[in-house]
Amino acid sequence: MDGPEQLDLFTRSAEPATPSAPEMKNHSTAKLRRHRFLGKLARPWRVQNALPCVGLVVLAGCLTFIVAPDDEPSAESRLASTLGSLPTVVIDPGHGGNDDGARSHGLREKDLSLDLALRVEKLLRSYSFPAVLTRREDTFMTLPERTAVANRIENAIFVSLHFNHSRDSSATGVETFYATEKVPPESSWAWVGFVSKPEPVSTDIGADLAGYIQTALVTRTNAANRGIKQRELYVVRHTRCPAVLVEGGFLNNVLDARLIANGEYLDRLAQAIVEGVITYQKNRPPPVAPPPKIAAH
Repeated sequence: MDGPEQLDLFTRSAEPATPSAPEMKNHSTAKLRRHRFLGKLARPWRVQNALPCVGLVVLAGCLTFIVAPDDEPSAESRLASTLGSLPTVVIDPGHGGNDDGARSHGLREKDLSLDLALRVEKLLRSYSFPAVLTRREDTFMTLPERTAVANRIENAIFVSLHFNHSRDSSATGVETFYATEKVPPESSWAWVGFVSKPEPVSTDIGADLAGYIQTALVTRTNAANRGIKQRELYVVRHTRCPAVLVEGGFLNNVLDARLIANGEYLDRLAQAIVEGVITYQKNRPPPVAPPPKIAAH
């Protein structure tokens, strides 16, 4: 067919001609120049393009850190989050100093109550409860001094720790006391232009707290259940907050004394007391906010 020459896309390439010596030299020189030129281009390209790559890697690592979930919270932190605003637990080791308390079978109540109090404090803190002791050493404190520690704290629970003694050496078991009624603590006089009314005391006399602690004591120790009882004891009556007094066993009972002298048994007592406090806090209604105080001028 006449006309413009058709482009044969499938035309086989002709046999390559053997280049002459000058052509080979010129080809080699041009190839060397081309490599040098490409090398110059590659060096800045590597630096300029490597930095964004490094940036992408760092960004990916950050995103991985952000997206990755935190470690699962511990059982203690989960428990604390469900208990709301935790009260300060005031732990009162009975007796001290020149007051030994009960004594029998080489045991002194003041030493055992302090030992138990320190174990209770350690456990409470592991569950994020604030805790204070009325005494940390072998010192004597009056009853008003003990209750004053709790009455200075707005949101508190008071637990007094003791061990028992009876004329009957066969008496055994654990028991927990709470108040018959609350007595407002003596308030100091302050001049604010008129006589201020004493601050209200809690209507919670400690019956629920005593019940939860007593149940845990019996469950943890298998001790005889002597129950919860109302008693006009100073430390449970003169505290604004819920307060109980725990009797952890009879020192003059041979079997009780052997158990109480054992650190493992004291750990069980401590665990039971803390368990009772936690159960009480779980079921405790929110505390009523105190009325605002009038500032003195």
